[in-house]
Amino acid sequence: MPHGAVAIPASLAGDASRGRAEVSIDISEGVEQLASLQNRWDELFLLRPNEPSTSFEWVSAMARHHVRPNDRCFVVRLEQDRSIVGIVPLVARALKVMGRRITLVGPLTEEYNTHSDLLLRSTDDNVVRAFVRALGCLPVKWDCFRMARLLEESPLTSMLQQCLHEGGHRVGVRDGLPAYVLSLPGSYDDYLGARSAKFRNYLKRTERKILSSGAVDVLELRHPDQFDGAYSALLRVEQASWKQSHGTSIAAIERQTRFYRDFCAAALGSGRLHLQWLTLDTRPVAYNLGYVTDGGYHYLKTSYDHAYRAVSPATFLRARLIESLINRGVQQLDFPGEPYEWERQWTDDIRWRTVLTVYSGTLSGRILGIVERLRHRKPAQRRVQHVDPRAAGPPRQTT
Repeated sequence: MPHGAVAIPASLAGDASRGRAEVSIDISEGVEQLASLQNRWDELFLLRPNEPSTSFEWVSAMARHHVRPNDRCFVVRLEQDRSIVGIVPLVARALKVMGRRITLVGPLTEEYNTHSDLLLRSTDDNVVRAFVRALGCLPVKWDCFRMARLLEESPLTSMLQQCLHEGGHRVGVRDGLPAYVLSLPGSYDDYLGARSAKFRNYLKRTERKILSSGAVDVLELRHPDQFDGAYSALLRVEQASWKQSHGTSIAAIERQTRFYRDFCAAALGSGRLHLQWLTLDTRPVAYNLGYVTDGGYHYLKTSYDHAYRAVSPATFLRARLIESLINRGVQQLDFPGEPYEWERQWTDDIRWRTVLTVYSGTLSGRILGIVERLRHRKPAQRRVQHVDPRAAGPPRQTT
């Protein structure tokens, strides 16, 4: 058993009363063991439509670059019939809320705006119930557990709520920020035909403007020996974007520069990375970064050189992205981050997300539960409120 591990007795962890093999729980402190789990991790990842944030590439990069000095990390491992059925890295982080110190526990994968998820073999009650029991066995006194971007329609969301309520936990559930999603039709012409005439004309004007501005090339990263040049092109665009002076670009935040380099290199090796960039007279002026799974294309990052804003390079490249995805037979383009006004140009469909919080019986946990219930009273009707990325300041440097 790894150092710091906690083995949960089978009598606490299983579901034999329903005729199924028990799920045992092992909890280890630290993230050093992650590399030894990679093979089984990749197998689990392919068993159901998992989010990119549960991939080994994402989690290992998170562990290297986003664990803070005072964080405590745990790896929950679930086993059934001598086979691993779940691997969930968690982080316990001390925060101050209204001047009161609280300990928040959540998946390590939630640092960025991807959808919330857990790496589980399945989302049946047997496996999810074991994970819920593991939360109560963590060797840290926590005040709340939170997953902030659970897709409302996900089976995991409903099963988590059911198992938490069955376990007698205090649970808060409220609407989170929605996310846009685009279902891709059989042809690019079909896609354009479903959009407004105003938008189609806008795309035509954009194409004319950029093609008349110089030599245009759309490039994609395909081979490992091209990686350094491709990642340098991404950083060059980020440095020339409005985000650089705002302090929010990948290039402006060292830990993000390192995180995305490691993640992209690993995802290229697994064949799931998509990095596409646009050059104008050989200068990189826009890029798209995505991750491809059986569930579709997950649109992780995009930006453009602010000096070329007048010719809309991001719009031109995004149209090429959609066209290429349709030609490849990809059926869905997911915008997993916050809802931006520009995304509404490309699709009308949204998916609502749920913020799920478990409040412990500690004094801080009880106070936090009361405060959040009062603060987040359910509105009369749902309304999409677009986020202005320029209104947010740079992330606080903590590592």
